[in-house]
Amino acid sequence: MGVESKLVNSLWSSFAAAADRRKAEPALDFSDGIVSFEHLHAAALRAAAHLVDLGVGAGDVVALQLPKRPVTYALMLGCLRLGVIYSPLDPNNPQARTDAMLARLKPKALFTTGAATNPHGLTIGMTATEPFATQIGRWPAALTDRIPVVTSATHPAYIMFTSGSTGEPKGAVMPQQGASSLMRWAGGLIVNADAQRFTAINPLHFDNSVFDFYCGLVSGATLVPIETSAMPNPSDWAARIAESRATVLFSVPTLLMLLDKIGALRPERLPDITTFLFGGEGYPIDQLRTLHARFGDRAQLINVYGPTETSCICASSKVDMPALSNIVGTLVSLGRMHAEFDYAVLDESGEQVAPGESGELWIGGANVGLGYYGNAEETERRFRQDPRQSGYRSIFYRSGDLVREDEHGALWFQGRKDNQIKIGGHRVELEEVDAATESLPTISRSLTVLVKGAAPQLVTAFEADGPVDVEALAKHLQTRLPVYMRPARLLQLAVLPTNANGKVDRLAIQRIADAAVVTVSHGDATIAPQTAAQVRAAWKAALGHDRFSDTETFFDLGGTSLALTRVHAELSAHRPDAISMTDLFAHPTIARIVAFLDPTPVRAPDLATADASRRADRQQAMLAQMRTRGARTKS
Repeated sequence: MGVESKLVNSLWSSFAAAADRRKAEPALDFSDGIVSFEHLHAAALRAAAHLVDLGVGAGDVVALQLPKRPVTYALMLGCLRLGVIYSPLDPNNPQARTDAMLARLKPKALFTTGAATNPHGLTIGMTATEPFATQIGRWPAALTDRIPVVTSATHPAYIMFTSGSTGEPKGAVMPQQGASSLMRWAGGLIVNADAQRFTAINPLHFDNSVFDFYCGLVSGATLVPIETSAMPNPSDWAARIAESRATVLFSVPTLLMLLDKIGALRPERLPDITTFLFGGEGYPIDQLRTLHARFGDRAQLINVYGPTETSCICASSKVDMPALSNIVGTLVSLGRMHAEFDYAVLDESGEQVAPGESGELWIGGANVGLGYYGNAEETERRFRQDPRQSGYRSIFYRSGDLVREDEHGALWFQGRKDNQIKIGGHRVELEEVDAATESLPTISRSLTVLVKGAAPQLVTAFEADGPVDVEALAKHLQTRLPVYMRPARLLQLAVLPTNANGKVDRLAIQRIADAAVVTVSHGDATIAPQTAAQVRAAWKAALGHDRFSDTETFFDLGGTSLALTRVHAELSAHRPDAISMTDLFAHPTIARIVAFLDPTPVRAPDLATADASRRADRQQAMLAQMRTRGARTKS
C-alpha cells in the first residue's frame, strides 16, 4: 500500500483526498488558464521532490517571495507534503524589510521573482511569466513513497509575518491543527466545498489568505486567485470575480467599500456570491447596512475576528437584521469565540473582569500559534502562561485587544492597550515606523501617530540634530517600509512634546499633526495652472500630504485605490463627469490628469518661480522657529 492511502490526519491528506475526488475539475481558475486538481496534485508532488533534491526536509523553512501563480500554490502544497514550513513574503517588500525577515527565518531556500538573495541558504530565481508546464518540467518526475508525511497536529505549517513593536517584523509560527480547525469551522458555515468557488483576493503574505488557501483549495473548492497589485483598477477585480462565477468572497472591509465606491458592490455586478466574509478592521455600520440591504436576501454576511497568531479566525458573527439592530457604538460585535478556542477577558493584574466590563482578550487552545520564529523575547512577551492557572502549563496569546463580553457571550471591541493600529486591514505597530525613521543617523527620536478622518493616515513627528530634508527622509522610508506603513506626513519638531511624567505626549503630537503643513515643490510648471491646482489639492486631500511632483505616480507615493476614489470625488465637485475612475487609473500622474482634462495646456512660466519663492520663505520661517525653540529649550 502506497503512502498516499495511509494519510488520514494532515493538511496534505485533505488536499490529496480532494484531488482524488475532483481530478479533472478546476483547482485554480486564473484569467489566463485553468489548472485541474489532478494536474495541481501531480505538480505538488514534483515540487516536493524538487525540495528533497535541494536538501530541504521536514522542519526546514522555505521562503516564497512569489506572486499568485500556479507554481506558487504547487510549492506551498509540496511543503505541506514534506512537513516543510513555508513563509510567504511580499514580492513588493522594500529590500531592507525582506532582509530582516530572511535574517529571522534563515531559510534553507528562497524562491523569488525579484532581486532578493538568501545568505542563509539557496536562492532560486523564478520568472513570474514562465509557463507552468515549463517550470515544473525541470523538477523531478515523482516523489518516492520512502519520504514520510509529517502528520503531527502540532507540526508547524507556515510562518506569517506581522508588524513588530520592537522595530522589525515578527514571524508567527502556526501549527497544522490551527488550519485544520479553521477548515472545520468553514465547513459548517459553507457547505459542500466541492461546489464552491473561493476568491483569493487577499495577498499571500496577508493572514486572510490562510482562509482562502485552506478553506478553499485544500478543502476541495476551486480557487480564483486575483493579484490586485497587478490589476490597479478595482473594476477589473469585480469583473474577474463575476467572470469566474465566484461564490465566496473574503476581504477587509476597505476593499468592499472601494468596490461600493465604484458601483461594483451590487448584485448585478457580483451575481454568484453567496457568502461575504469580512474582517481585519471594523466595518462602518452605515455601509454595512447598505451591504445587507443589497445582498441580505441572497448571501450570508459574516463578520470575523482573529489575530494572525490565532490561525486567522477565532470568532465570528452573522450580520443579519437582529445584529444590525443591536448596535452599541458604531460597529457590530466581534461575535462569539469559536468552540475550539479558550479565552479570558482579564484586567492588568491578570484577574477576570466582571461581566460586561472591559479587559484584555487572552486567547488559548490548540489553535494558537507556537510563538515567533527565532524571536524568544517577543514569544515570551505575547505567549503567556494563564495567570489564573499555576497547576499545569496553559499558554494563552495576549491579543492586546480590549473587549467586553455581553450576556450572550458576544465580544465587543473597545480599543487597544498598545500602539498597534489597523490601516486597510493591515496590522501596523507604530514602533516599527518609528524605528525605520530613527535609522536615519541624523534623527534622534521619532513618534508616529494615527490621524483619523475621511482617509486615516500615519504622521511621524521627529527630532533631529539639524534641519532634515523631508523628501529625502520619505525616500529613505520607501527603502525600509511597505507602502501601507509609510507616513503620509513627516514633521520635524525642535523638541517632541512631553507630559507631566516626562513621556512623549501622543495627544499633543496628534494635535500638531492635524494643524501641520509641510511644503514641497510641485515640479512641472508647464501645465494648466488652475486645473493643476485643483488636481494637486485633490491629491493632497487623499494622500494627506503634498510631498509630490507633477510627474510622480499616485500609487508610488503611497496612494491606494480607495484613496483614489477621494481624488475622484474632489475633482467631480469642481468638474462633474469630466473624468472617471477608470481615467484616473489610466492617468496616474498630475501632469497626465491635467493633460486629460485640458488637452491644450497653458504655459505658466512664473508658476515655478513663485512657488519656489513662497516655499523658500516658508522654509526660512520654519527654520527660524526651530532655532528659537531650540534656544529656549537650552536656556
